[in-house]
Amino acid sequence: MRGFEMNGEAQEQEGPPSQVSLFSLFNLRLVIGFAQGICAWALLELLPKASGYTKQPDVMQWWPYRHPGVFAALCLIVAILPVIALAEVGRMAKRPLAIYLAVACAVLASLAGYDIWRDPVENGWGAATNRIWPSFTLMFCAGIGTFIVNQLLEHKARGASLWSRYADHFEDSWMRAFQFLLSLIFTALVWGVIELGRALFGLIHLDWFGHMIEHNWFRCPLLALAFAASVHITDVRPALLHGMRNLGLTLLAWLLPLVVVLGWGFLLGLVFTGLTPLWGTRFAASILLWAVVVTLVLLNAAYKDGDQPTPAVIRWAGRVAPPMMLLMTLLATYAIAQRVGQYGWTPMRLRSAMAATIGLIYAAGYTRAAVLKGPWLKGIEPVNIAASLGIVAVLVLKLTPIADPARISVNSQVARLTSGKLAAAKFDYQFLRFNSGGYGTNALAALAGSSTPEIAMRARQAQVLQHFSYSDGGDAPDPAQTEPAFTHASVYPKGARLPDGFRKTKWADSSDYFAGPDCMKNGAPCDVIVLPGKDSGAPLLLVIDGPAPSDQPATAKRDVPQVVIQAAANTYGGSSPVYGLDANGKWAKIGALSSVGCAGVREALRRGEAVPSRPLHDDIIAGGQHLTFTVENTVVCPPASQPRATPTAAAPVDASAPSGMGPAFGKPGGL
Repeated sequence: MRGFEMNGEAQEQEGPPSQVSLFSLFNLRLVIGFAQGICAWALLELLPKASGYTKQPDVMQWWPYRHPGVFAALCLIVAILPVIALAEVGRMAKRPLAIYLAVACAVLASLAGYDIWRDPVENGWGAATNRIWPSFTLMFCAGIGTFIVNQLLEHKARGASLWSRYADHFEDSWMRAFQFLLSLIFTALVWGVIELGRALFGLIHLDWFGHMIEHNWFRCPLLALAFAASVHITDVRPALLHGMRNLGLTLLAWLLPLVVVLGWGFLLGLVFTGLTPLWGTRFAASILLWAVVVTLVLLNAAYKDGDQPTPAVIRWAGRVAPPMMLLMTLLATYAIAQRVGQYGWTPMRLRSAMAATIGLIYAAGYTRAAVLKGPWLKGIEPVNIAASLGIVAVLVLKLTPIADPARISVNSQVARLTSGKLAAAKFDYQFLRFNSGGYGTNALAALAGSSTPEIAMRARQAQVLQHFSYSDGGDAPDPAQTEPAFTHASVYPKGARLPDGFRKTKWADSSDYFAGPDCMKNGAPCDVIVLPGKDSGAPLLLVIDGPAPSDQPATAKRDVPQVVIQAAANTYGGSSPVYGLDANGKWAKIGALSSVGCAGVREALRRGEAVPSRPLHDDIIAGGQHLTFTVENTVVCPPASQPRATPTAAAPVDASAPSGMGPAFGKPGGL
């Protein structure tokens, strides 16, 4: 493997560097790795310490959430830029390398800034917050694009033109790929040994080591140093990589005949089955494109640099593989075009179209190389270089507004809706709300002001959704999610009312995602049973989620026999939360009551037939601590008794309700 001395000028070496230069290069790479680890630790220290299922409620006070674009740019730069430096230090001259790193830094920062701008909101378990991390798509595409550009620039730094010395292209790219993979494996093994050390120290109750390795100030520099050391070892001992690479490529090459037989068998099978079964899968294009990718990798593994002897069976497979790739790519392209014509663009279809475009470049070029006379598949060499440039161009288009899948998809789907090609009830409003970033939310806001009443109504419903609903495509969002809290809650027993403090508490803003039933956050139905308090005089509130079986509309029960509904209610009673005033005088969950789902229990609670009872076993106090006795809940609901007439969920029960509100406030004509 050729290299370059770090003397400010690119001087090609015929042999290994001197021990002094190797030692200096090793130290420099360790410095780069250590700096990467320190930067990663510093970025992690900027984050709030989260716990449970959600971020802390004051998360927006932290710097990354106030400057998400800057934070994302720093994350992407810290992840990729040091890897470029590790690979090219000692190979490129100082000045070209500095310019290269500066340009790469600016490009990565710009891409990260746009990535956050186009999709600024993260909808997690809790309340929506600013998105601060680069998307996986950006990380993956930036990594692939950087690898290709890096290898092309390294080839130019050797003094070779882009289209010459294909053997060097092959040598550099495959060796770099194996080097990166081995470095990742070595880094993982280093951490595995560290975990083994934790276990060994734990055997003798020395926990300081286990506590130390849990800190980012230890983990980040250690792993970065391990990666940097692995890059250097594999770089100065190319024979280690060379042998492993050749062995891996040889094994992959022998898979090519198998793939060719299966692929042509599939294509011949289509002659008898037709395309109807293929289109019926609804994911034919993805599988066809993956088959093309696998064939492409195996074909290049068989060809290598074009100067190595190849067995006859592999040479035969290499001749017939390119036409197979071309036919599969054309089928995938046709499938994508059919779906787009019927249903418009989506991000997945646009990504598939981009992949098909690159596939056509490879397949058409390889097919031409397969039919040309001369050395075996010699014509694929310029195709590989041209396709690599095409991949970079497609990635740039995809990661910028020029061909952003979200932008194009939103425009396509909204155009189908406004033109009447798609009914308002069938439009996927949740796609605009959750899956298309800022382009989608802006389009949803425009639809909310549509002159078509149904479109405007459904868009406004989607705007207030807090979480994605996995309902059937085309279903309208549950209207309950768009209504105020307690709108369809019913308060029992008759004459009771909700305390003002409980009603005004913003349960939806709680940092705990499981803060309470849905009716405390939106217009979902539930029963609120007012129970007498003990010491403070304030009541206790039992909130039973959902309507009782007897309150369900006929349409919800028509396909389910009543005996099944009753059996489900009688099997396990379940439990519901109880709320009361805490030590600070604020409403909070203080416990739960079990078996409230049993038949007859809910009706008795509605009627106010609840009396206090001593626990089966008393709590105890030991060492000044109150120990609560929790009874194992093995209660099975008794058989249902004859039902009695009970108030329905729509019965007015709160005479002090403000005007226009629903049954929870005593105005059955409200929302």
